[in-house]
Amino acid sequence: MNNNPGKQLRKTQNEIRLLNLIREEGPMTRSEIARRIRISKVTVWEIIGRLIESGFIVEIGKGESTFRGGKRPRLLQINADNGYVIGVEIRREYSRVALANICSEIIEIKEIPHRAGAAMDDVLPRLFENVDLMLDAPGIGRDKLISFGIGLPGFVDYDKGELAFADTLKGWANLPLTARFRNRYGVPVFIENDVNAITLGECLLGAGQGYNNVVCIWIGEGIGAGLLVNGKIVRGEFSTAGEIGYLNLNGFYINEKQVKHLYSDQQFLGDILSEQHLLQVLMENVPNGKPGTENRDSLQHFAAYFKLAEEGDPLVRAIFDEYIFLLANICLVFIKTVNAGVIVLSGHVSENSDYLITGVRGLVKEGMMNIPFQQTKIVAGELRDQAGVKGTISLALQAIYGTKVIHNKHQKKPST
Repeated sequence: MNNNPGKQLRKTQNEIRLLNLIREEGPMTRSEIARRIRISKVTVWEIIGRLIESGFIVEIGKGESTFRGGKRPRLLQINADNGYVIGVEIRREYSRVALANICSEIIEIKEIPHRAGAAMDDVLPRLFENVDLMLDAPGIGRDKLISFGIGLPGFVDYDKGELAFADTLKGWANLPLTARFRNRYGVPVFIENDVNAITLGECLLGAGQGYNNVVCIWIGEGIGAGLLVNGKIVRGEFSTAGEIGYLNLNGFYINEKQVKHLYSDQQFLGDILSEQHLLQVLMENVPNGKPGTENRDSLQHFAAYFKLAEEGDPLVRAIFDEYIFLLANICLVFIKTVNAGVIVLSGHVSENSDYLITGVRGLVKEGMMNIPFQQTKIVAGELRDQAGVKGTISLALQAIYGTKVIHNKHQKKPST
């Protein structure tokens, strides 16, 4: 077991509150901290002393004097490099591993390819190898490792710390995933569904910042939704909330004429809206935009189709319009049920096509025209390829900062 800095935290409620306050609004003086969290100065001084001793906060200079003059008070801030966390994002054909300090700043990130259908015992050794290299780098050290956050597709058994089911990671279910990391590194390990991890990333560091209620719709190998309600991720009774890829197309009362290019007898939304399916339809119907390869890297070739849509190509627009129609209908369902302040559209297509985002906004506005709801913003994700790994970093940092997601100072009030 590592004698790491995370174990020096008592993790009392007041300690967590104080750390979050300095993290979000520091540098601050002791007196200001005591005033803001409304506990006695004696208690604040005691907690600060403990956090300075363990290296989590440092004095960095002097603040302004009071109106009475006298000595200028010392300012306190988080000591970013007092410890490190590892975020791990596992997908069908690759994984990402990122080392970050306790202020969420990424020090190093690596992408590790592996074949689709690879067994867990084939993938984990390669992840461990890269984690070891990161931790053994000068100035880092294994004794400073605090925790891991892991995001991966499928239904997660949070009690056991393993997958219960995953269509994209066949053979991984009911295997001791977090236990393998915990046994090797001796630190806490947090696991989360990949779309929930992306939602955490966008809510804390990206397009969802400042909203108490957020829906993040991610589209990639399939489609899923992360739900932040009253500042907390909603997992549901059986931890499968947001699995909209399994919604039946018939439930949307869609006829074949409305999606004549995209529809090929699919049953579920995840099949018709996957990026791979959209790319295949575009390649088959628009030869002048066809990329040269069909592997995962070919997603970069969506750019040719985005350009054609912006330039007004009628066939490309017709295909995108079908996609927009389906996506707008999903947004309307969430607006009327979750009543989110913002819907974040995440994934390669959503984040890189102005035509798509503008189209979804237009159809949603039209669909809400006679309904007396306040307007929900629809925006593209900001973190792009790093959304998932930044979410797992935020997940890992719960070992220090607790499960708080919303920063009160950013919260927005409804417009009147």
